[in-house]
This record gives sequence, C-alpha cells and structure tokens, in this order.
Amino acid sequence: MTVNILLVCVLTSIIHFIGIISLSAKIVGTRTKRIASSASIFNIIIIISQFSNTIQAPLLTKTIENSINLGNLPNDLMFRSIIFSATIGSIVGGLFIPTIHRFMEKGVNALYNNRSVFVVVIKSLSLSTIIHFKKSFTIPKKNNFYRLKKYRDIYIELVLLNVVVYAFITVSVLSCLYAGYLNPNLRTTCLSMSGVAVSLGSIGMMLFIEPYHATLTDKVIDGSVTESFFRRHLTFVIVARIFGTILGQFIFIPLAWVIVKLAELL
Repeated sequence: MTVNILLVCVLTSIIHFIGIISLSAKIVGTRTKRIASSASIFNIIIIISQFSNTIQAPLLTKTIENSINLGNLPNDLMFRSIIFSATIGSIVGGLFIPTIHRFMEKGVNALYNNRSVFVVVIKSLSLSTIIHFKKSFTIPKKNNFYRLKKYRDIYIELVLLNVVVYAFITVSVLSCLYAGYLNPNLRTTCLSMSGVAVSLGSIGMMLFIEPYHATLTDKVIDGSVTESFFRRHLTFVIVARIFGTILGQFIFIPLAWVIVKLAELL
C-alpha cells in the first residue's frame, strides 16, 4: 500500500469521524437552547470535513489513473481498506460524541457572546482550550448502549434510511473510480459522474433525514419531545451510519457496474 493510499485512508477516517461528531451540534443546540449558534459551529465542522475531502480526492484519483494506464487489474483490497477506514472513523466518532458535545457547549456560548466565528477560533488557540477538552473528555456510559434495547418508539424506517444513504455516500466516489477499471475507455465519463453520485446521497440526506432531525430538535426545545428520546434517537442514527459504512463493502462493486452501464448510455 502506497503512502498516497495510506493518506487517503487517514483522510477518509477523519471525514467520517467529523460526519459523526457533527451530530453533537444538535445535542448542544437542545442543551443551550441556541440552535442558530450551534448551527454555525456545525458549519465549521463541515468545512473541515470538506477540506479533508478536497485533499483526499486528487490523491486517490491520481493513484488509480496511474494504475489504469499501466494496465493493472483493480486492487479490491485497496478500495475495501478505504471503506474500512470510513467504518473506523465512524466508530471513533460515535465514541467521542459525549466528549465533543461537552466541549462544543463552551464554543456555542462563546459564539453567542462574541457574535463572531473568527473571534471564537482565535480565542480557542490557547492552553485553556486544551484544558477544557481534557475536562470534557469522557468515556461513553453503558446506558448509551442500553438505549438500543428501547426501539419501539423509534422511527425505524428513518434509521434504516440512514444505513442506505450513508452507505451510498461512503462508496459513491469509490464506485465511480472503480468503474474506470471495469471500462477504461469510459473512465473519464465514470469519474465525471462522481459529483452526481455524491449529490444523490446528499439529496437523500437533505430531503428525508435532516428535516426530521430539525423538527425533532425544535420539539425538544418546545418540550413536546424529551431530551432523553432525542439522544436515544441519535444513538440509533450513529449505529445506523456505522452499519452504512459496512454495507458499503457489499454495494460498491455492484454500484460501479451500474455507473459503467449509465456511462455507456450517455
């Protein structure tokens, strides 16, 4: 495994770690009652994730392009290692949720008082931030896992949708790249479809999943839904997204064939 691929695996873990801990912003919003400020912190987290993604994509594309030009067969282990990195990042992110939402709470309050993300970022570059993170660090309690036994009032269909959508988001770009191996003559067309593939996953997230989370957050604020139910729902969502990355191992090659067939029809 080359240095580039190892770096891609690390970046993939970071991207999915950030994707999971971004759910902390929703918990912080319900605790502080400052939804808009929490959303701003959430946006900062997503920007970091997107920056990692902009580094990841060119590294992976160049490696695969060189491999195709040399006439090599697809390296399934390489692709599966990258998907496995997504699973590891998601698991670690889930374990860090209790720590991150405690850590972020101070950031949300600081943003509320300073009214500037830039000022908050500058102030965070200090020893006190490290001390605060150390104080915020906590290991997930057993009760968090026992919550999974209480599922009768959980919107199971939405949880399952999280599995499918997150699996698609995890492997969409990888499937487009793998499709280049299946039909080298159409590899540029297959690669150009990566934006469409990612957008479809994002649309599924924005149309069906995020609206439910937004309304559920508002219901916690107005008292019609308990905070314990909200946290239990997010626990199911975290587990669903971890399983989504695992499901990606099974669908990334079939999806690559679908992309090749679509490329042939264009």
